Amino acid sequence: MTRGAATLPMFQEQCLAGHGDPTLGLTPPSPRQILKIASNLKYLVDKVIPTVYDVEEVTCPHSRIINQDVIKLVREACGGNPKDKKSLQKYRSVLLFALLKVSSWYMELAAQELYSAPLYELRSVAAQHLCKVVIEHEEKVDLQFLFMQMLLRRYVINENDEDSEPASVLELAADMHATVVIGSSGFQRCLKWLWRGWIIQSRDDATIFVKDESIASISLKDHFDPERIKTPMYQNILQIIFSFLFLFLYTMVVNDKDSARVQSLDSKEIIFYLFTLGYVIDEAFKLYYVGTAYFSFWNAFNDTLYTIIGMSMILRFISLGPIKTEKPAEYWDMISYRILSCAAPFVWSRLLLFLESVQFVGLMLIIIKHMMAESLVFFVLLFLMMFGFLQGFIGLDSSDGNSDITKDILTNLVITVLGDGSFETFQDFAPPYAAILYYGYRFIVTVILLNILIALYANAYQRVVDNSGDEYMALMCQKTLRFIRAPDEEVYVPPLNIIEVFVHPILSSMSAKSGKKWNRIIMSILYSPVLFVVAVKEVRIARRIQYNRMRHLQDDANESDQAWDLTDGFVETRHDIFFQNSNSGVHATRKKNEESLKKQREAESADPHFSVSKEWYGKVKKSVQPVQEGFQTGIGWESYKLYNEVQSRYEKSEQKIEELSNTLRELVESLKELKLEKQE
Repeated sequence: MTRGAATLPMFQEQCLAGHGDPTLGLTPPSPRQILKIASNLKYLVDKVIPTVYDVEEVTCPHSRIINQDVIKLVREACGGNPKDKKSLQKYRSVLLFALLKVSSWYMELAAQELYSAPLYELRSVAAQHLCKVVIEHEEKVDLQFLFMQMLLRRYVINENDEDSEPASVLELAADMHATVVIGSSGFQRCLKWLWRGWIIQSRDDATIFVKDESIASISLKDHFDPERIKTPMYQNILQIIFSFLFLFLYTMVVNDKDSARVQSLDSKEIIFYLFTLGYVIDEAFKLYYVGTAYFSFWNAFNDTLYTIIGMSMILRFISLGPIKTEKPAEYWDMISYRILSCAAPFVWSRLLLFLESVQFVGLMLIIIKHMMAESLVFFVLLFLMMFGFLQGFIGLDSSDGNSDITKDILTNLVITVLGDGSFETFQDFAPPYAAILYYGYRFIVTVILLNILIALYANAYQRVVDNSGDEYMALMCQKTLRFIRAPDEEVYVPPLNIIEVFVHPILSSMSAKSGKKWNRIIMSILYSPVLFVVAVKEVRIARRIQYNRMRHLQDDANESDQAWDLTDGFVETRHDIFFQNSNSGVHATRKKNEESLKKQREAESADPHFSVSKEWYGKVKKSVQPVQEGFQTGIGWESYKLYNEVQSRYEKSEQKIEELSNTLRELVESLKELKLEKQE
């Protein structure tokens, strides 16, 4: 079992994301050089955003503030030899990483200097917006460079004379929750390739990412490979299957007790405990190798579930063990099943963790997570109020030298939060002081604190819904990274990692070649049903990839058949899925395209007056609003300031003209009235 933090290859030939000629490898800049690049970018952002603007004015597609001149300066901030493409790419490869670091610096400043927080927050957003602009530009220019050097490679920056932990832009954006960057098309495209397993851990070194060239193979044998289980999408499917099996085992274990006596462990109970052990081992390994970045709300949720099951399992073993205790074995057996029953809500809710790839479920989970975080404010206030009033009631209870109803008071204070408090407890208790205290407590809890909680929940819900698209993409980014941040040479999805624990010592005693061979055989047997389905699915995808490469398109082109593009899409031929004939789908697609174009031309030529003239297309081009020109010619703050002044003067002139028009209209009306009076 070999694990470690994921790093990226030093040579770009090892990790081609495109299918063109490979370029020479790039040596990453040193941590001090990356620090200087980040400092240059911070200086630039400080000058471009000298004061607070409206966020839309900075982040709109054709902003006069973040314009072409600024974007050009951003690229030049990385340095490098302008006449040497390799030198430019070496330093520009860290551009996104440095911009995200600058964004994080601004967020730290916003937290430290609250009086300037709006300005620093705007600059942080501007740095993220520049990331988005650079990603979308590089996606069109060099997809290979964007994926492998800018997004996936891990870099180190020197901050305060200390080198940071290596991190990629994907990891940094996910940890910062930079939805602006995560929502960019190139970023999502890279995630899609990772999710599908088109970019995977190297077969030779689990610490680097490479492109799996087998994705274009039409041989079932090439895809019937245990290495494909490293794909996050397939790991997620396996986890869903095992989660339903885990739920089935739990239901059988917790509802199968039919007598008061202690029953021995049966097969389904043993399998259930092994499942739980496998999940605990997996959580422990990932938390150890990834660190705090792996820990999240759902990890805490799962750890609570495993703790409850672990306590139940320990008490179950005590009831079966030979050690005698003060209580009989039947008592510990009963408590064990009662504790296990309390885990039922967690076991069922746990399914949502693996169904979060469905957008509706994912958004609901994000809302719940935000609500739980907002609840902390409520519970802090509640406990302070509760402890304060509790101390007052205890003082009243002990004022006569006896503590008679302290337990009843505490119970009443707690159930008051749930709306079931009673005034009867305080009717004959230290009148009128106890009643006054309880009225105050009831008012604060039911009228103030509970309404604060409702407002916090509503705010959390609205914040997520207003930004639902970006929030969902951020969720899927974190989900993908959960599978690749703690790489494993041989992926045994829990609870199959229990088998790995027993097999690994045996395979380690063999030679490296034999151990790898036997491990491959074991994994092929374990995953054989899934691998067969995967192989059939990927062979169909491989035919489309080959078709795209014949047309010099990217591998993920033609995934859907758009109605407005008669040559888009790909015709899948399912009848020859088990035969290595790469031309069947190509011929079928070409035939479909030719027939579609022929029918369209015949329909258009049916009426000679139907088709529009070529001049119409020229008129359309000329009628387009010149927003792009403003974006290209703007020169930052001075241009924007001048534009605002001109716009303000124009609006004032319009207002004065309107006032003069109204005055003249009133004068004309007055003259008409005077004329009528004279005539009379």
